[in-house]
Amino acid sequence: MPKGEEQLAASRILAVTEEELRRIILDLHDGPVQQLFAAQAQLHSLQSRSNHGEAIPSEEYQLTFQRVSRLLEASLAEIRQFLGTFRPPDFASQDLVEMLHGLFMHHELTTGVVVDFAVTGSPMVPHLPLPGKITLYRICQEALSNAYRHAKAQQQRVLLHTSPGQICLTVADDGIGFQPPPLRGPQATEREEHIGLRGMRDRVDLVGGTFELDSKPGHGTRITVKIPIHG
Repeated sequence: MPKGEEQLAASRILAVTEEELRRIILDLHDGPVQQLFAAQAQLHSLQSRSNHGEAIPSEEYQLTFQRVSRLLEASLAEIRQFLGTFRPPDFASQDLVEMLHGLFMHHELTTGVVVDFAVTGSPMVPHLPLPGKITLYRICQEALSNAYRHAKAQQQRVLLHTSPGQICLTVADDGIGFQPPPLRGPQATEREEHIGLRGMRDRVDLVGGTFELDSKPGHGTRITVKIPIHG
């Protein structure tokens, strides 16, 4: 990868990281925080009415507790997803397949969507560079999250194929699909809603790989990443 292109990819990653932090803050505010505020308001209203001597039917107590319980459960589910993002595996000591299995277990636990995972090709090469390992893990994590949150996917499939000199990751889903924005050239997207796609593109550029996105409305999405390996 030419030095100029590498520096450009690195600068893009820094910009995307800043945007990701802002997005996380907004997601926390608009999701778990609002749900906790709503639960608190329900309980505060009930307490205020009780303190003023109002007779509250037991059915209303039960209904309020059910609403609060649902709000807390939804908030906890989102918080678990955030924790999974910020608590990465030990990239240096674990192999890629082991890390991906852990990622899929967390994804299935927090979303209820089962990931169909397969490894094909030659035996896993033990000398996959650390940057490449992190890149494949993060792209897989982002792709699964996007498929669940935005594409409403019910089925998700991940294929890891190894061959001499190269490893290929494919993540596909049966979601609603979309019209992909341009990711290369002068018309490449810089829109906020495409931050995840831009981040995947730039991660792959930094390790000298290729990134392909195939999707259209009503036909699901497939992401294919190929990166070089040594040894």
